[in-house]
Amino acid sequence: MTALTSTEAPDLRPGARVRHRAHGEGEVVRLVQGGRSALVRFDELGRLDIQIPTHQLTLLSAPAGPPPAASAEGEGPDLSLSRLQLLEALRLGTVPASGLELYTVGRDRELARVDADLAACAEGPGAARIFLGDYGTGKTHLLECIASRALEQGFAVGMVALDPVDVPASNPRRVYRGLMKGLRHPKVDGVQVQGTGLLPLLERALTVESQALQTRFLDPEVPHPYLTPALKLLARIDEEDTADVVEWLEGAPQEHTPEMNRRFRLYNQRALPAMMDYRPWAHIYAHLISGIAGLCKAVGYSGLVILLDEGELFRVLNAENRRFAERLFRALVAASMPTDLLPFAPDAEPKGGRGSMKALPHRFVGDCPLYTVMAMTPSVEGESLLSEMLPEDRLSELSPLNTEDYRSMARRIVQLYAERHTRLLPRVEPLSGLIGDLIFNGLSDGSFTNPRTAVKFVMDLMDMARLTPDRVRSAVGELKSLWY
Repeated sequence: MTALTSTEAPDLRPGARVRHRAHGEGEVVRLVQGGRSALVRFDELGRLDIQIPTHQLTLLSAPAGPPPAASAEGEGPDLSLSRLQLLEALRLGTVPASGLELYTVGRDRELARVDADLAACAEGPGAARIFLGDYGTGKTHLLECIASRALEQGFAVGMVALDPVDVPASNPRRVYRGLMKGLRHPKVDGVQVQGTGLLPLLERALTVESQALQTRFLDPEVPHPYLTPALKLLARIDEEDTADVVEWLEGAPQEHTPEMNRRFRLYNQRALPAMMDYRPWAHIYAHLISGIAGLCKAVGYSGLVILLDEGELFRVLNAENRRFAERLFRALVAASMPTDLLPFAPDAEPKGGRGSMKALPHRFVGDCPLYTVMAMTPSVEGESLLSEMLPEDRLSELSPLNTEDYRSMARRIVQLYAERHTRLLPRVEPLSGLIGDLIFNGLSDGSFTNPRTAVKFVMDLMDMARLTPDRVRSAVGELKSLWY
């Protein structure tokens, strides 16, 4: 039994039996949010359906029978689960968990830079990049594309959407926990590493034979303060105790640490260090993340990619929290790139903690195949931070999509939709041309200000063409009267 992701679990569909750590066993009612979450009816909660991220579920058994085939309406057979989830995500106006490359347009330049960064990161000391774009330019979409590319190239991927309440950038432990709890894993030697979070990585570290693993983490001259004691502890405890150690290493609140040190009689150099939710601890969590990147390489991955979706963060943080957020961003950049390539001096950065923890460098010793990517909304408050944090060639501004990009995107979505609802296949060309013309005029008068609204528009018209085709002509006529 393994933890699930929507792209790895084709049997995660209505009727599947699953287990959740807190709620127990239950049955999947339906998938939502493009397949990244599921509505689950848990046995102990009666008929109350709870929405749970799929990575928190363990598959117990697949639903009886094969996946649904052709419908009585003459629809085509179901495509892969990821394709169905893609269409549902587009309908909801959210970024899908997979299949983004099928309708991504106008980002060849950005993705070429990412591919170069990933190649350099896998072979060398790490990399960092910031993408700047106004609301609606597709920053989240781009980050998901980067995640997909990184996984295909052998990297583990952690992604978090920063939030001023639940995941503020001013609190490094919460950012770290968000990255690690949903950590996605690549294929190794053609075999998909199952599950999410740190457990699959740690399990590989305890089973593979690797000289790099031995010398850097298990018997090193310079031990990693978190990973070395954690790996040694996991190697000798019973399996039922493993989950608590992994929970601690994924950034569980502080009370986990003293309890485990007492339970396993860990003292002095063997003790597990704290995971404090202190704002000045940015360098400590950066050191931990860089160590995890090294551990990824040691067990056969290409490295680690972390993606931070900043959204509107800087516009809502007060001055004090903004200052601590800036410290975290610089700490992650310092963990990702050699000091001589940075426009600031990491050693001069203020550090929290005490004793040896305060003296920790941002980067763990040795090569650090860590790629940090941040997507930010331009703001007056963030201008000084950007100029001081990365070299200019590491900053990339997202330009808005042009009209040809929108036309191309519309055609791809129409084709995807028609492949699912095959009665529309003969109408792909006329529908693509019609919708492309409408989008062009909608862009001209400002009705569409970002890709998200245009995608929703395409999906709404395709739903109308399928469900109420007689209404399409009148609807198009009304739109033309507004735009022509």
